[in-house]
Amino acid sequence: MTLRRHSKRAGARWSVLIGTIAALTLLAGTIALAAHPMASLPGSNFELDVDANLVVDHASPSTDWAGLAHTGTNPPERRAVDVASGTNDDSYKGGVKEDTACPGETTGSIPNNKSDLLTFSVYEEPGSGSHPGFLHLAWSRVNDPSGTTLMDFEFNQSNVGCESGPNKLRTTGDLLLEYAIDQGGSNAEITIREWSGTAWGTPQDLDAPSATCGGAPCASGTINNSPIVDEDSDGLTDGTLGARTFGEASIDLRTIFDAGTCQSFGSAMLKSRASDSFTSQLKDFIRPLGIDIANCGRIVVNKVDQDGELLAGAEFTVEPGQTTNGTTADSSDMVEISDGVFCLDNLLLGVEYTVTESVVPDQYEGDDPQSFTVSTDGSCSGVDADTVPDLTFTNTRLTGSILVVKVDENAALLGGAGFTITPGDIAMTEGTAGVFCTDGLDFGDYTVTETTVPAGYNGADPADVTVDTASTCAERLDTDGEPVGDPDATFTNNPAPGTVNILKEDDDDPANPLEGIGFTLYVDANEDGIWQDTELTEGKAEQFTDSAGETTFSDVPLGFYCAVETTTSANHDPADPQCFEIGLGDTAGTGQTISLEFVNPRLHKVIVIVCHQGTASLAASDVTDDAVPANELTTLAEGASLPDGVSEADLCSLEGYEDLGHGDLDLTVDVGSESHAP
Repeated sequence: MTLRRHSKRAGARWSVLIGTIAALTLLAGTIALAAHPMASLPGSNFELDVDANLVVDHASPSTDWAGLAHTGTNPPERRAVDVASGTNDDSYKGGVKEDTACPGETTGSIPNNKSDLLTFSVYEEPGSGSHPGFLHLAWSRVNDPSGTTLMDFEFNQSNVGCESGPNKLRTTGDLLLEYAIDQGGSNAEITIREWSGTAWGTPQDLDAPSATCGGAPCASGTINNSPIVDEDSDGLTDGTLGARTFGEASIDLRTIFDAGTCQSFGSAMLKSRASDSFTSQLKDFIRPLGIDIANCGRIVVNKVDQDGELLAGAEFTVEPGQTTNGTTADSSDMVEISDGVFCLDNLLLGVEYTVTESVVPDQYEGDDPQSFTVSTDGSCSGVDADTVPDLTFTNTRLTGSILVVKVDENAALLGGAGFTITPGDIAMTEGTAGVFCTDGLDFGDYTVTETTVPAGYNGADPADVTVDTASTCAERLDTDGEPVGDPDATFTNNPAPGTVNILKEDDDDPANPLEGIGFTLYVDANEDGIWQDTELTEGKAEQFTDSAGETTFSDVPLGFYCAVETTTSANHDPADPQCFEIGLGDTAGTGQTISLEFVNPRLHKVIVIVCHQGTASLAASDVTDDAVPANELTTLAEGASLPDGVSEADLCSLEGYEDLGHGDLDLTVDVGSESHAP
């Protein structure tokens, strides 16, 4: 870092003189207007009084030490208190000097004189735009001294302590602010030195007008020439602060930081010196305070989902990026502090940065880039989920859809079904018959189940579907509601098979069931309902009726059939085949039921006996029946064998038609319908 200061060399005499005259003129006007004239730096809202105190005495500036909290979590005023005077009071060992890198310490060596410190305070006033702000310091000590007041404020970039002693490890570029007020003086002479790596460098004045600070001094310091009563002491001590025991200073941070270079200080401490010689030994100290003073700022980004919950898994890039040693990167990646909380520091004040979400969490839609101008210094140290973000990026969770189609055995769309998606028990919506689509589904694995099956069809097994692509039903269906592209699942419903019930009876009244009658189902290939052997193929093998005259053909596929009596009774005429169609059933999972009744007429034996009346013996004759081809009737001729125990005379003795001559006779046989067993 290069410090830009105004020196008091002769070449700058005129500019210094002009600036001094202007400053004196301003100061004179201030003194004329106020009982407590100020020495505040231009642009600062912190009141620095010529007669230093801790309370606000003017309408503007409006901030002083008593108005700043110094307790609690991260208060604006960082205050440290020295160990009380006495044998336990810590101080530097004898002989150590400012150039000693890690000076040792001892206890009980500081008497109650000008070197015995009491308190040390630091307050950073935020800047505006590219201005890094102001640093305000305060000290108090035990007694009113005599001679020159000498206070050294050391600012370290590192917060790592030395192996021994109170100091922090020094880094090249660390700063030492010297505050000196002569006996009786009110305003401090403030100079600054930079650590070279082995020693403190040449002092440079800060209290003279400087172009770095807009023509005004870059620092101002005062001491209390009047006692400060207890109620105005802001708790620095019990009772009144004596004159010249409290001092304060303000520093324009532009003089500490180089424009365009990021630098930060994490520690500050107060030391007292024995005399105004820089090589004099150090006396008392107040242990370092943790501070966060920087000329660069940070950007804090929160990544949230659509519900406002912090969301991990993103990455962000900032353009332009971090600035290091005066060089600004084209871009830098933000650091994820915790899930959904990102931070990037070492960003120049007053510069507009663009933050882009370079990696979007899986299953989410990224947000647009956002711009932010860094206006407050700070680092990423201490940033957590409770830190108020500068920018918030909202990622909307991506959702997908499930598209299924329902088809029949011919792959034609089939309406009347219903589907449910689990988990969630989400009922799918049917648009065009047989086309179902549901969107707004989170990515993941789902099971689609057919919960309503069309009448007459068997249902299909559930299907597992993974949703891993953003989509909507509007994208997956055309204007007619037809699928665009492949569905996630296709459910095929096959028709439920039918049932054919057959009842076989005779023609009696009441009818008698016929057992053991065989039936076969043949497929009617012509689908014309006409029994024709040459056009039929066997569909269901022969089954036989039970004692109730019944048989059932199950699991009969839809189609055209003829039921044929393929095994009949010897005592009955077979029934004619019956043709029919098996269609869809009326309920899901059930096919149509066909009930057929077959009636077999009973067969009768007709016996014609021709006898000679005179001899009571059988006479040869021919008998014909129009229903049976001629000569196929059996004729019992004269002398034929008869059943055992039966003679011709027995037969001829039967009462019947008598007194008939030779020749054709016209006889009619009417078989009665009286009930009897088959």
